[in-house]
Amino acid sequence: MILTLMNKLWKGLLCAAALFFFAVSCQNSRQVSHLKLNVPSQYCAPTIPYRYNASFLPYQNTDSILSNSQELAARMSVHDILMANATGTLGLTNELIKARKDSSITGRIKSLEISNRIQDHLFLLSTEIAGISAELDCEGERADLFAGYLDNINNKNTARLTGASIVVGALATVAAVMVNSNATQNAISIGGGLVSAGLGILTIKPSGKKIKFVHERNVLEDIWFAPEQSGIYSPFMWYMLKERRFSNNQQEPLVQTIKARWNKFELDQNMDKATIQLLFKNGGVYDADNLHTRATMLNQLQSTIRSISQDMQSLISSLNAIK
Repeated sequence: MILTLMNKLWKGLLCAAALFFFAVSCQNSRQVSHLKLNVPSQYCAPTIPYRYNASFLPYQNTDSILSNSQELAARMSVHDILMANATGTLGLTNELIKARKDSSITGRIKSLEISNRIQDHLFLLSTEIAGISAELDCEGERADLFAGYLDNINNKNTARLTGASIVVGALATVAAVMVNSNATQNAISIGGGLVSAGLGILTIKPSGKKIKFVHERNVLEDIWFAPEQSGIYSPFMWYMLKERRFSNNQQEPLVQTIKARWNKFELDQNMDKATIQLLFKNGGVYDADNLHTRATMLNQLQSTIRSISQDMQSLISSLNAIK
């Protein structure tokens, strides 16, 4: 009587475990509604469009600038001359040198006026660096928020699968000991092992939840595709990112070195078109891994943008040293 009940109980548990196995397997592939998080897709984007003063746009012909800046070259490094061009203050810097040659009251007043104009504009550019850095930080936090949400769901499912695997394994052992028939013992052991192994496989490589994640203004897009003009980054910032002399090796521009790091450390070298569209266009259905990857790329790009402040510091030091 007891053995009959044990057999029935064991068969019921195997059926339940099998149903649980398939239910979780199917459930893991479902897409989670992003509405539960109540996070707008564009809350990191600027609230108003930026306008740039045409008189402060950089010249694009770098070689011509250097060849025509002999007087500046005696007072400033090539790096700082190009920084003056990037910031749109190259003309004002030439005027400042001429004004400081005049030791009269008129010359000193003009020198002070030019210095103030340069300082005001450099302060504005510092706010541009801070602004895009804040947007990159915000986008990174948004990706991490969605990724953490999916990780939490996936971890709960993994915990359930692990618990079920332990219970099935324990019950198989107990049931096998209480049954006298060798054939029945073997059947129970094999069945329990298969179910336990199946549940274990799901914990090793779960299919994971997915979620819709949209970014209509994609701050990674221009870095990846490197257009001639950027719709995201200011002319000052885009000139610095595209001019090879601002990179450490001075052989490739920053946009290429950033992309190379992404390819080497974050992405598969042979990414398919769907993944490129997902990460560098308007977004789509993400899993947790792709969200973590996006957050990491945003953080790396933010570090590069912030480092432009070091170039600004060098330029300001050179301007202050002009006698």
